[in-house]
Amino acid sequence: MTSRRELKNYAKQAMSGKYGILILAFVAVQALALISSMISSALFPGEETIDIVLSYAFTFILTLLINVVAAGMNYMYLNIARGKVYSLNDLFYFYRHHPDRVIVAGFFMAVLNLLTMLPYTIYSNANLPGEDASVEVLITWLYTGVVLMIVGMIVYQILVIPLEMTYYILADKPELKSTEAMKESLEMMHGNFGRYLMLKISFIPLMFLSVFTFYIALLWIFPYMAMTEVMFYRDLTGELKVQKEEEERVARDYVNPMFDSYSQSEQPQEEQTHPQQFWRMPEEPVSYENEDEQNITDNTEMQNVQADMDDKKEQNDSSPKEEEEDNEPKPWDEYFDSLK
Repeated sequence: MTSRRELKNYAKQAMSGKYGILILAFVAVQALALISSMISSALFPGEETIDIVLSYAFTFILTLLINVVAAGMNYMYLNIARGKVYSLNDLFYFYRHHPDRVIVAGFFMAVLNLLTMLPYTIYSNANLPGEDASVEVLITWLYTGVVLMIVGMIVYQILVIPLEMTYYILADKPELKSTEAMKESLEMMHGNFGRYLMLKISFIPLMFLSVFTFYIALLWIFPYMAMTEVMFYRDLTGELKVQKEEEERVARDYVNPMFDSYSQSEQPQEEQTHPQQFWRMPEEPVSYENEDEQNITDNTEMQNVQADMDDKKEQNDSSPKEEEEDNEPKPWDEYFDSLK
């Protein structure tokens, strides 16, 4: 099981050098959501109940369509995390591969979001202060609305955690239906609910600090969160464990290349049985049953050494003859000696 720090480190490594396209994909999805909201407000500007209902219905439909693009962004993040080819065209991956699966899963999550935010929606529209309302009434209405909105968002985030892996599963398994993917996500998150919740909570300090950058830092924080969630999914599937083992093997081979300097087929039989290691202990001395056996062994070794020395001496005796021949006086040497 990978720790939060390791998941974030893996996310940073995967994002290195790719911040531009990650931020661009995030901005594109958010821009689509903003445009849909603007279109809804332009088509249904009235404050009557029918206009409000139609506005919410229209926004709901557009949200489902935009959600397909958001799921495509998850597919692009998966490709980046795995070192595969990626591009902005990945945003439209699910539009080309059974978008109905994402729409059904997104519909369930959108209904869940609508129910959790319903108290805020009813209160903010039913208790809207009039033009002659006092400052205290406006402050009370605003404060209550913000509290209801925050509570609704927190409840939604908690309820949707078991389904967070659905889009990743749909990206990896195109043959699955949306309901099967959601069921698999529930099984995958069983026992990992608290770990995932703490992972999301760990990003809250970064969001607070983004205030000092006028929220510009969110352009980096939200892709960072998404990539860390991708690493969490890879950890649940066991894919990240395989990657860690491969990295450890490469690091070990780099530090001690003698392990793999020869293949098993090229190594002598003795080396295959006893591979060479830096920390190999010296061989234990041979023990003898009595002194006579030890003396016989020592004498045999001395005789072998003496035989080697004799062979070397014979070779050395044969070489001086050539040197003597080279040292014999030459005719021109006698001539120069006579001149002296």
